[in-house]
Amino acid sequence: MYARSLVSCYVSKVADLSESILNALERLDFLTYAPCGRALIEIVAILRYYIEAHYKPLLDKKSLSPDDIRTLIDIDDRHLRGSRFDWESFLFSNYSKLRNDAVQQLSEKRQARFRRNSEELVKQQVNIKTCIEKWASDTPEVLIAYDLFCDLVHPNIGSNFLIASAGAEGLRFVKHRGEMVGHRIFEQSFPILLSVTHRPLGDYLTLLTATCWHDDELGECNATQ
Repeated sequence: MYARSLVSCYVSKVADLSESILNALERLDFLTYAPCGRALIEIVAILRYYIEAHYKPLLDKKSLSPDDIRTLIDIDDRHLRGSRFDWESFLFSNYSKLRNDAVQQLSEKRQARFRRNSEELVKQQVNIKTCIEKWASDTPEVLIAYDLFCDLVHPNIGSNFLIASAGAEGLRFVKHRGEMVGHRIFEQSFPILLSVTHRPLGDYLTLLTATCWHDDELGECNATQ
């Protein structure tokens, strides 16, 4: 079920984010376009990292041993669940535990993770910066796209431009008072976003479906690509 769940998660998230971008553009809501675009880049970066660093070495073997199968299951589990956030405490409304962990994390200068199960959480989590840098080493344009969309999300001049307009009165940080700067940024950034996300996504998903076990019903994953 891991392989099927992973493919479904990726397809659903990309579809929802893409629809959100289209809806935002209809409203000229460029502030919403920016975080959706960055999320798309991060999603593809994570998928690419797992494909290149973990799945391909196993797939290149052609035939998997029982140990390889166990390794594959461990990779899928980390791929699907990896997180630093204490979801158990959150879902069971143990907010005092979350608060105590946050206070403890802030009070210890060298503490970069929650105390509880910190080693396990660190092992599960894959840092997005690592994924972006690995990808950019082969495709430098990815780093340009990611830096651009990060700047459009952060509370600085990039995101300020998204709600600005330029006209005879100069630059105003409000829309519809001249040419919308956000629209110009969209026209230049959208082709970049598509080139680094939607184009390679299909290839990576195809490789992910190749991890399905072909001797049981999971082989149907290939038919749903």
